[in-house]
Amino acid sequence: MSVFHAGEGNKRQGLFFVIFCLVVLINPFPLGSNRVWAWSFEAIIVSLLLLSMVLCSLFSNKCINWSPLKRMKTELVLIGSWFVANLLYLIPLPLGLLEILSPTVAQAYKNIGVESGYLTLDLHATFSTLMLSLYYLSVFVLGTLLINSRYRIKVILTLFVILGLFEAVYGMYLVSMDKTGTLVQVTTVTPNNASGTFINKNHLVAFLSICFMSGLMLRRILNRKNSEFANSSFRIRFVRFVSDPLRLLDFCLFLILAGIWNTHSRAGLASLLLSIFFLYAFVFFTRKNKSVKFNTIIMFFALGIVFLVLVADDINYLMKILGQDSEDSVEFVVDSAKGRMLAVNQFFDNIGKYWFSGVGPGAYQVFFVNHRTVEQVAYFDHAHNDYIEFVTEYGLFSLILLAIVAVFLYRIFMFIFRSESRFYRIVGICCISSIIYMLSHGTMDFNGRIPANVFAIIVVISTIYGRIVMSKIKN
Repeated sequence: MSVFHAGEGNKRQGLFFVIFCLVVLINPFPLGSNRVWAWSFEAIIVSLLLLSMVLCSLFSNKCINWSPLKRMKTELVLIGSWFVANLLYLIPLPLGLLEILSPTVAQAYKNIGVESGYLTLDLHATFSTLMLSLYYLSVFVLGTLLINSRYRIKVILTLFVILGLFEAVYGMYLVSMDKTGTLVQVTTVTPNNASGTFINKNHLVAFLSICFMSGLMLRRILNRKNSEFANSSFRIRFVRFVSDPLRLLDFCLFLILAGIWNTHSRAGLASLLLSIFFLYAFVFFTRKNKSVKFNTIIMFFALGIVFLVLVADDINYLMKILGQDSEDSVEFVVDSAKGRMLAVNQFFDNIGKYWFSGVGPGAYQVFFVNHRTVEQVAYFDHAHNDYIEFVTEYGLFSLILLAIVAVFLYRIFMFIFRSESRFYRIVGICCISSIIYMLSHGTMDFNGRIPANVFAIIVVISTIYGRIVMSKIKN
């Protein structure tokens, strides 16, 4: 069964899609949406857009097709469970009951002399997290319903390439001036750390990596073999290769890759390499004709040599910061990450006190301050590890989020190997590779808490998920 296309030419639905694209475009600019005022503004637009679609459907059954949502029973049950779990943290409980569920949190409320308390140590942050989760859900619903054709998939992927190109060039421009900042503020810092419009280089590298994956996806979709010039001379084939419009896309991808390199984020670069490895592994194992093309291997090898020559100075710099020139490289690297290691130790030392319900969504800062040690000279508002932070805040409830991610990965993974469509198979492969990037980078940073990056990965997933749930593939 194919994705619903009736009414795709409808002007109202086309207008809805244009507004959705505008939200995609503005999302990374206000500090990577990493402020409540930024994502709240976008959430208002998204909510009004979703409300308009519902109202439109009341007057016309051809306005929007809601069938994809009806086929997401497992996903919606898990997502609903996640919201129920988040709501539990906002319900005032008698201290007697709270002591049974979370004795340590109950003690914190006892210390301020109140008769009731909450499962969370930071009520405002928990409410904000709930609103942010509703925003993410709305984005996913809009993406799944509106990105319902190959043309619209190409439009969304093109938008990510444009955004990645801007962020990469702008970030490198600031680095060239020994600056960093956003569109509204620029500050002087040490060079060699591109951050674009994001607050931190590690957040920029994640967004650029998703954009790079989207560009690779678009590149493979648009690539078509042309046998007309297969037997032509080398000169003719070379001229045709250089004049191909795809070279513009290749140049954009090169600039995005340069922007990724200029962040000098070790975890980001390693995660990108891992995700690209999985991408091409999926491409190989899902190809019907699995013959090895040696000319392709030779071309990548040659390009790799050229790339290494061009970035030799940067490699030298990277090796220095990794500690090659120090007496003990391992000690140098460990010292540079000492604060993060202390945060990890803090988690393991205290998780037993909060194992059931955690400290509450968004309340990691309170946890850090309450259990901060003398050795922790740095202040952390996030754990620099998505897994540790989610477990700290949600306790056992974090298993619901794990189940949601597992279901999405399973559905996309099965679609890749069963789909007969080259187009959608490529989209699925790049989608799952982007998820792998986020999961791997999450071991060393907290991109799961950066709205622009979560927004981006949700939109990437939604480019294929409507097709998946409307297919005949069984769970």
